[in-house]
Amino acid sequence: MVNEKYKEFMMDFAFSEEQGLIRDTIQNFISRECQRDVAKKLDESRQFPSDLFQTIKEMGFCGLTIPEAYGGGGPNTLGAVLVVEELASLYPSLAAVFIASAFCGGNTISAMGSEEQKQRFLPALVQGASLFAYALREKEDAYGISPVKTIATAARDGFMLNGTKVWVRLADRADQLLALACTDPGKEHTKGLTMFVVDSKKKGIGIRAMEKVGFDSINLCQVTFKDVAVSASDILGGPEMLNQGWTQFERIIDSENLEVAGVAVGMAQGAFEYASQYAKDRVQFGKPIVDFGAVRHMLVDMAIKIRSARMLTYQAAWRNDHGEKMTIESAVARLNAVEAAGTASLNCVQVLGGYGYAQEYDAQRYLRDSLVMLTGAESVETIKERIGENLSLSSRE
Repeated sequence: MVNEKYKEFMMDFAFSEEQGLIRDTIQNFISRECQRDVAKKLDESRQFPSDLFQTIKEMGFCGLTIPEAYGGGGPNTLGAVLVVEELASLYPSLAAVFIASAFCGGNTISAMGSEEQKQRFLPALVQGASLFAYALREKEDAYGISPVKTIATAARDGFMLNGTKVWVRLADRADQLLALACTDPGKEHTKGLTMFVVDSKKKGIGIRAMEKVGFDSINLCQVTFKDVAVSASDILGGPEMLNQGWTQFERIIDSENLEVAGVAVGMAQGAFEYASQYAKDRVQFGKPIVDFGAVRHMLVDMAIKIRSARMLTYQAAWRNDHGEKMTIESAVARLNAVEAAGTASLNCVQVLGGYGYAQEYDAQRYLRDSLVMLTGAESVETIKERIGENLSLSSRE
């Protein structure tokens, strides 16, 4: 009999047959169509990976987070995380595009959409024919969630949306924006909020790419809403979810934490493999530099952090697949995975020495991409506060 105290830590560490096949298939795709030189060329030219994503769509991976009842192959969150991890090991931008379909769209609508929204959006999401973007953060959110200034004012036919969101990944490519807005200014800042599913082509929406470092094949954007008309049917979950946006926001953050963790683990693994291969090939003083303790220990440090972060990420995904809350697990996984990616990418540069800073080598690309993970739209302090709240680390009743 299992002690209830430890029940939350239980999981089966073996992949299912389907998950093993998913991992093998995506690895074969990478070795066949997304080799290092292909990813490097697309990244350097800042080109959106349309052709590569088309192949991923055709393989059916975009439906992994969508229930079979709606034409998907899930919910299989762990399987989708495996896809994210493998893609991010070589080309994080492509992983981000997959996330926009499978997680931002498929997972969100499957978990929180109304039946009408599921019928409207899921068929296209299963096919990978639609991308969603999180339009959640505002300029004042750098070190916590400030009162939402984007306002949805009641109008005759619904609401008029006004405000600005920042750090919206792939907004310029997305078909739908998940926008958090205040619908009742008289309530405290976690109350009176509503999540809307907004067609990105609606009149009054302005999208501007923000200058950044890393993930050069995709854009982080500022999105401006100016008198954008939305209806009650555009509320995530339907009209009955008016003023219930905070709960939905927290569930989306859980998913986002898992998404970031998956990308970061993949990036860390990619940097580790790149540095390891270089260390085996590079000969100094008559032997490969991997045989020098300082280099080998640096690689070992990378491997330790990566394995720990991977297990935490898989545990969070496993809990989600089994209907368990993953708030703490996904946040802890994100923090550990982002740290692993930062350490691995920096160590990768150090292992390569001067070549680590050369554009012709990928070490610098791993380092640039890891900076997006390290800073991002959610600060470490904010994530730790959320973990603390869920661990009841407060004197307040």
